[in-house]
Amino acid sequence: MTENNVFLIILNYKSYYDTIKYIDQLKNQKKIKLNIIVVDNCSPNNSYSILKKKYSKVNDVEVIISEKNGGYAYGNNFGLKFIEDREFDFVIVSNNDIIIDDEYLIYKLCEVYNKLDLPSLISPVMKQDRVVSENFAWKIPNLIDDVFGSLRISDFFYKKNRYYKFSQDTDYIQVDCIPGSFFMSRKPVLYSLGLLDENTFLYMEEAILAIKNKKKGLKNYIISNLSYEHEVSGTISKSMSNIKIRKNLINSRLYFHKNYLKTGVFGILLLKFLFILWVLEYYIYNIYKKK
Repeated sequence: MTENNVFLIILNYKSYYDTIKYIDQLKNQKKIKLNIIVVDNCSPNNSYSILKKKYSKVNDVEVIISEKNGGYAYGNNFGLKFIEDREFDFVIVSNNDIIIDDEYLIYKLCEVYNKLDLPSLISPVMKQDRVVSENFAWKIPNLIDDVFGSLRISDFFYKKNRYYKFSQDTDYIQVDCIPGSFFMSRKPVLYSLGLLDENTFLYMEEAILAIKNKKKGLKNYIISNLSYEHEVSGTISKSMSNIKIRKNLINSRLYFHKNYLKTGVFGILLLKFLFILWVLEYYIYNIYKKK
């Protein structure tokens, strides 16, 4: 039986040590032909030169560097465009801060993909500290979702409405949004979506892909009997302050609402105002926490 040819894109930003550790895990994957493309997203340290030197003589690992640090979508698209003319069956987009224990995980994903109804993106269950993450998948957000999700106190009471309930009663769960930390697609399917929207620096890429899927009549799935461990926002939090992370979130959220949900002026102004309130809430919360 011919092995599936899979390309896996790893986006690296400064954390070359995590990338090396992750590639060591991936080398244990069995029953597939795995090719790894590391995209260094213009790291300001020596990540690119270190990774390039380490894998210069490794046939199935290629290290490239993007032209700028354009964020998650730009960096992954840089890798996807780099391999676009090559022949392969599946492509995986993956963070470098995850752990895969199952040596047949990618093989199993390839097998199940072919059995699903109109699949677009699929992913194992994302876990954190060995427990299924609350945001292993979520619904495409609307204005009400993002209004209530803008502040810590309102989000605490409302967030359960945005997420799916995890169940192992079925082999897979059809969902809207799949985490960008690890997902797989067939080559022609992902490229037909126009790849990731590079107008976002961080966040909302998953929701945009979900909307593109719906327009094409395609479906996303979480494979409930497969999983990976993810240090949620580990790479991001090491590189940015919480304020800057939130600023990136609101910028991507505003872009999403303007261009995909066609949210009106009042809704946009409301989201901007709630960001200011979030900053105040953030400082008050931290002052209280230090007491």
